Amino acid sequence: MPQEIPQPFRAPHPPQSPSTPLPTLVSRNHFRSAATSSAAQLCNGSSLPPSEIFALLYTRLASLTLLNLTTFAAQESKALEDIHSPFYRDASTDSCILPWELRVLVVRLQGIAFNDARRGVVGYYDLARDARTEFSKAATDDEKRLWKSRLRDLGVRVGNAMIEMGDLGAAKRHFETLKTGDEEADGVLDARLALLCLKLGDIPAAEKYTDAIPASEGEGAEKVLKPLLSMAHGRYEDAVLEWRALKDDGKYRVLSLQNEAVCLLYLGKVDETTHLLEQLIAERRSFHALTFNLATVYELCTERSRTKKLELAETVAEMMMPDQDQDQDEGEDDERVIRGWAERGNADFKL
Repeated sequence: MPQEIPQPFRAPHPPQSPSTPLPTLVSRNHFRSAATSSAAQLCNGSSLPPSEIFALLYTRLASLTLLNLTTFAAQESKALEDIHSPFYRDASTDSCILPWELRVLVVRLQGIAFNDARRGVVGYYDLARDARTEFSKAATDDEKRLWKSRLRDLGVRVGNAMIEMGDLGAAKRHFETLKTGDEEADGVLDARLALLCLKLGDIPAAEKYTDAIPASEGEGAEKVLKPLLSMAHGRYEDAVLEWRALKDDGKYRVLSLQNEAVCLLYLGKVDETTHLLEQLIAERRSFHALTFNLATVYELCTERSRTKKLELAETVAEMMMPDQDQDQDEGEDDERVIRGWAERGNADFKL
């Protein structure tokens, strides 16, 4: 595991006590410690009820996935074997005893583990069949809404799986079948379809879906899609102006700054690109696309790119450290409370 994690992130800051509760580790984003703690509790030899075993297993697999250690998580998910088998069915209710979140995660991970993306798609359809059965048995409106939302989520995951398979055309056709006549939900789908068409290079279709977004949903989506369409047409100067206009909207400021930097890079203005991306880092922003793009710029403009990328990793790790005068939670003793820590993988910095 350590070889996939940059040096500044290999030791939690400060090191977590073995007695730290698992929910606390997760809430503070100490995913590596959470994965280790989950495994230790699963293997300590004590007898645990099935619900607790499944909860620990979900935390373990989800933590590994969030650490970009999906390969490890995928191999461990194989231990559950066929999650759709009668073995995981309650004899009295015929309902699956596995938590829904674990089932959804395992379907994707086992598709990766067996190097069979289609297995994941089939698994989502199996889950959809169960979700429809549970919907038909739901006794309250809240339960029906829950299973309806899970069905819609599965539909989106099937499309995402097709995108991961590289079958973008099939994903586009699939997303088109998910429309239900619900204006709000269909507006979100139109925005997704517009982005997918941009990925496909089908700019006229992307413009069509952008225009189809309802006015009630379209304001925010159109603000973002318009400059993206300009970029797709190669009109980077226009896109820069559009991203700058969007920057005044606080909701989209970070998004607009990063995309403006990308446009400037295509215009050959590497110094301005570097300045904008480093400005976001200085503002304590550190999401994957930002660090990845800045690492790419370092590779393009200096022979010391590895040194610069390591310095970037150190900067991101340091910005997540708690303030020295941070107030302690009651009962925390001398342990400083960390709420912003998030371990990163080498891929975040192109190391």
